[in-house]
Amino acid sequence: MFILAIFSGVPARAEEPLSGVIADGKPWEMVVVKRKASNILVFRPDGGGTISDSLVSISPTWRAAPGGICIKPRPGDAEKCLQLTRTKAGIEASQNGKTVWVLKR
Repeated sequence: MFILAIFSGVPARAEEPLSGVIADGKPWEMVVVKRKASNILVFRPDGGGTISDSLVSISPTWRAAPGGICIKPRPGDAEKCLQLTRTKAGIEASQNGKTVWVLKR
């Protein structure tokens, strides 16, 4: 099963990028919209992390990008860049105007 995902419970200051908020080394519930599935996402400040469900765990790398985050799920995979937005539901990650996943705590 392929997983992709991301985020934090501490409110961000207006100038703080959301990529820094989600990369606090603590687990986020990552709801993948298309699959209606839930994963656990942990991003560390050093650019590493884990995304796991009950069967599989991957170790993606990430980097901050203007207004969002870029993730490489596995070595050799293409990098995917997502826009991050804080909403009432949590932190949404979107690509081309469509929500890909939502992070919540």
